[in-house]
Amino acid sequence: MTTLYVAGQCPGVGSTSVATALATVWKQAGQRVAVVKPATLNADGDSAFYARAFAAPEVASLAVAEHGQEALLAEAAKQVAALTVDNDVVIVEGLPLFDGDGYAVAASPALAEHLGARVLGVVPYNRALSGTDAAKWRDTYASLSGVVINRRTQYGKHDASTRLTPAFKDAGVSVYGVLPEDRRLLAPTVGQVAALLDGTFYAGASGQHELIERFLIGGLITEWGGNYFGRYPNQAVIVRGGRTDIQMSALNFPLTCLLLTGCETPPQYVHQRATDLDVPLVTSNHDTPSTTAMLERLEAQITIDHPDKIERVAEMVSDAIDLLAIGESAGLHGG
Repeated sequence: MTTLYVAGQCPGVGSTSVATALATVWKQAGQRVAVVKPATLNADGDSAFYARAFAAPEVASLAVAEHGQEALLAEAAKQVAALTVDNDVVIVEGLPLFDGDGYAVAASPALAEHLGARVLGVVPYNRALSGTDAAKWRDTYASLSGVVINRRTQYGKHDASTRLTPAFKDAGVSVYGVLPEDRRLLAPTVGQVAALLDGTFYAGASGQHELIERFLIGGLITEWGGNYFGRYPNQAVIVRGGRTDIQMSALNFPLTCLLLTGCETPPQYVHQRATDLDVPLVTSNHDTPSTTAMLERLEAQITIDHPDKIERVAEMVSDAIDLLAIGESAGLHGG
């Protein structure tokens, strides 16, 4: 049995996604895996998600601010130890290196040490990253195994491979791989969008769990609709309620959702067409500018908790990360 402690550089950098991917890939390889989050800076649903996704007992996530550190460490170690008997590896999503304000979280390395776990860092890609950042990881966690660079931008591939990875290695920190940004992992569901906008479904309600990777605004376009609406998969089109012509044009191409703004009921022809195609048709009283502004709030609601996202991040980790080296470093045989 081994324990791997996955720590993000700060909240929201993808430590839950990385922990989920590792667990998924190792389980598919026949390993007995448990995933837990025994401590958190802020209340979230990650513990319940892990229990649901991996069919395991839920481990209570203790808020650091509500418990003394020693009590937290003792309780966390107790919960994790209970899982080590029947599993080859226990993946612990740990506390981040820094909090949301940039202050060091002292309980994070203390918790890793108390668990006797090897540490895998999750570092968000940034062109400003350097060996100095690597040294912070090296000096903070005595049992640091290495790091994964996450959310590498489209144009950062060369920089990540020729500058950043060598800089971390020169500072004594192994880089097990670099994960690119992926629209699927950042996508909301149709249902989340409808709820945010106080929307009403008029067709395709069965598709509310589908992911939206792009939003297109159907306004005044000066070219054939196919050149505009036919470019991308998994898209939602936002159209003002009165523009039946644009709505019908959009429905000629694959849509994940058609969102009508500034109206309560859709035009009859649009309603019938969307029903025939089983395309989610949602109306909202908010106008188009307000709708686009409100969609920016979705970021805080987006999680990895979706079957398609779990499958996708597992594929990405399998392709880009040295899983064998991570497993061997943590003491996982056959990892």
